[in-house]
Amino acid sequence: MLNPESIKILVAEDNYINQKLINKLLINKGYDVTIVDDGQKVLDELEKDKYHLILMDIQMPVMDGYQSTKIIRAKEITNGTYIPIIAVTAFAMESDKQKCFEIGMDDYISKPFNKDDFYKIIEKHLLIHYG
Repeated sequence: MLNPESIKILVAEDNYINQKLINKLLINKGYDVTIVDDGQKVLDELEKDKYHLILMDIQMPVMDGYQSTKIIRAKEITNGTYIPIIAVTAFAMESDKQKCFEIGMDDYISKPFNKDDFYKIIEKHLLIHYG
């Protein structure tokens, strides 16, 4: 697997406290973290840089996580790339989880989350996609 320092994670989260918490958890593992606060900024950031993983909130201003994910997945079909997208959301109903998978997200973390589970899900997808 890649060294944590070489892994770039894009975090889409509009809540400042959640941004700080997620940033701290990821930096503690050595990941290179970029934080944006809406789905449009996710798309803008992907035009500027390459990322290994996206942690995507669902309910955000300007563009929500569902719409942003749909656009990312559509672009991937044409350019032949793939970025794992993990929902990190307070939407905890089974139907919410199912919708995340239906639109192309790879996994789901419900807020509030256990930090060990948070790390396990991230590491699982990094291992699957980058070995």
